[in-house]
Amino acid sequence: MFTPGSKYFLGLTGLSLVVAVLYVALVNPSDLGAIALLGLAISGAMISGFSLFTRDGDAFSVAEAAEANAVSPAPTFWPIVFAFGSALVLLGLATNSTVFVLGIAVLVGGGIEWTIQDWADSSSSDRELNNFVRERAISAIEYPGLAAVGLGIIAFLFSRVILAASKEAGPVIFIVVATLILIGGVTVATKPALSGKRLVSVLVLASVVLLAAGVTSALMGERTELVVAAKENHYDASNRECGAEASEHYDHLANNAVAMKSAIAATITVEDGALYAQEIGLTKKLDTVTFSRATALTVLFRNLDAEEHRLLVNLGSAKVGTTDVMEKVGTCTQLTGKGQTQAMTLKIDTHATAAEPYSFTVPGIKGEIKLVVP
Repeated sequence: MFTPGSKYFLGLTGLSLVVAVLYVALVNPSDLGAIALLGLAISGAMISGFSLFTRDGDAFSVAEAAEANAVSPAPTFWPIVFAFGSALVLLGLATNSTVFVLGIAVLVGGGIEWTIQDWADSSSSDRELNNFVRERAISAIEYPGLAAVGLGIIAFLFSRVILAASKEAGPVIFIVVATLILIGGVTVATKPALSGKRLVSVLVLASVVLLAAGVTSALMGERTELVVAAKENHYDASNRECGAEASEHYDHLANNAVAMKSAIAATITVEDGALYAQEIGLTKKLDTVTFSRATALTVLFRNLDAEEHRLLVNLGSAKVGTTDVMEKVGTCTQLTGKGQTQAMTLKIDTHATAAEPYSFTVPGIKGEIKLVVP
């Protein structure tokens, strides 16, 4: 039942599995060595299965052997791709989930291609017919898939170049490359004679240049301001600066205009250094507004003073996670210039307490607008 080759690999599988279990139990279950031993056991089991399926290539009769050797199988690189996918899976288990997912994709794709290739080679003793059978079986999926992979690689390499370049050089590079692509497309469309070896040479040269530029840019890393922004997470809500002073990042390119006003529940205005509110449909100036609980409502903030101001809502305090640490709850708008507006959307799920009432304030302006949530 078991062929000679399968016995060796089954032994390797069993030995690797035993050593892996001992390593996990006695050394470290999450160590790279455990992953490597488990990967060796899985690889041995797969090769054992292949050896059993092919019976080590043995023939049961002279006629069968002669028929099997009547035509040699077409050369293929899909086993190498399959092995590369397996290596990526093991590497991803030890390093990064993205590498693991990429390895799974390469493994599945290489396995399918290898299976189709082997099936087509066994169709007949005519290699041309076998190639035709393979093309009919897989080309409808293969070409779009390879094109998608190629475009993904091009987009990734080009993105590394743009992210490594300065803010001034990035748009210039993008425009130059887009212009060259447009000129090349128009040239090929108007002069079909150039679409032979010359076009292939140009595409190969462009691919080499893009590969070199993308790899070099990836090794250099992103430009400094992007690295700093990713590390400090400037635009996260937890990093909002709600004081009277301008924030370097949060107030950058403030919109200061509100196009849709149909859902405005109240308008809060700063005028002549004073703060007042007006509920929708009323012109009376108020110092208290009432909002429904658990309902998304929008507040319009309007600044009529010469100085820039921002609206800040104070919603008491709450515990941080499961700890006993209390932090203030609230949010604010960006700085708003004279005659400009900002919108703030709120959904308040809890009632205010007497110890910590809700309110709207404007840093630098005396007074407040009380917020009642029944």
